[in-house]
Amino acid sequence: MDDREDYEQDEEYQSAGAEKPFDIVHNNIGEIVSLVLKDGRKIDGILAGYDLELNLVMENVKIIRGENVKEMGLIIIRRNNILAIGDHVLT
Repeated sequence: MDDREDYEQDEEYQSAGAEKPFDIVHNNIGEIVSLVLKDGRKIDGILAGYDLELNLVMENVKIIRGENVKEMGLIIIRRNNILAIGDHVLT
């Protein structure tokens, strides 16, 4: 066996740390998350659920726009309005 075969067997492939959007959402169910919407609003609340289109259901929400803060019990956010979940920018 040559050195190249040894190298190929021992080599491990790892991702660059990028998570898929569904993994990010699924792993944070029941947790407090922050969303950034395309219109600049920030939403903080508990991620209660999602659907196959990646629309999100959030509870105990604070919607922040500049100095204004609005509190709501339960909201649904359409995926096409979400720019980022936490530090993860959605594409």
